Amino acid sequence: MTMNDEQVAIRVVDLRKRYSGGTIANEGINLAVERGEVFALLGHNGAGKTTLVRQITGELMPTSGEITVCGVDVLRRPREARRFLGVVPQEAELFGHLTVMEHLYYFGRLRGLDRKTVASRSEDLIRHLNLVEHVRKATSQLSGGLKRKLLVGIAMIARPPVLILDEPTTGLDPFSRHEVWSLVRQCQLAGTAVLLTTHYMDEAENLADRVGIVSGGSLLTVGTVEELHARIGHRYRLTFGSPDQERPGHLRRLTEYGATVADLQSRAAELGLDEYSVARTSLEDIYMEIAGQQLCREVHRAAMA
Repeated sequence: MTMNDEQVAIRVVDLRKRYSGGTIANEGINLAVERGEVFALLGHNGAGKTTLVRQITGELMPTSGEITVCGVDVLRRPREARRFLGVVPQEAELFGHLTVMEHLYYFGRLRGLDRKTVASRSEDLIRHLNLVEHVRKATSQLSGGLKRKLLVGIAMIARPPVLILDEPTTGLDPFSRHEVWSLVRQCQLAGTAVLLTTHYMDEAENLADRVGIVSGGSLLTVGTVEELHARIGHRYRLTFGSPDQERPGHLRRLTEYGATVADLQSRAAELGLDEYSVARTSLEDIYMEIAGQQLCREVHRAAMA
């Protein structure tokens, strides 16, 4: 995707982060997120997603590279760059003695909103996040999931042009996840750029315009789900049961991939299968294919070192 400077909300150029002990957290990452785009960053624990996010928000200094948010250099002008950001970090503490409404009100005022605007927006967010019955509760009395929803509300209260959401729906029930998804879509329609990290493949498929897969600190690939399907060539999967030699009387679930339904039906005939299913591959299948190959290479390099 080609973007001019006015379209780009987040730009990362040749970003590297190496810790003093020699550990490489990010290696040569290049990334551009457009205004009005939801970009999902996928990767296993320790892949380098949160390190990348913390550098974009100015919490962590890179070893080298460039980062801009809405055209402002994050490394040289971090305070100015943060004005454009709403952030849901992976881990954050709320003020236990303050209520839900007080959190939204005070954070809104800190972001420069007048009393009338912050009151109106707080009421909207409380309604959309289904926090009405908890509005007067101190956050020390809230469950982890409710606290997570409040953090999403705090990030969105000032309607910033860029949202950084680091695993925002972790710990939420399915209904609450959909509430957050609805708010993210509203922000996108208003022109907000959203950088989302998640372990939920359905979340990425439902929300993201483009997806990036990170492993070993490197950005392995970027594209729409359709583009990633085309790159791996495995558009369909064959699923079937096979006798488990270690547990007599049980079946193992096996999966094979192919380019067409006809290919996999032919394969099922070769295997003599009476019962099987053929379905379109999902983002999870794509992720396992791309990230799995990289993990195998990393394990092999570690074994040879």
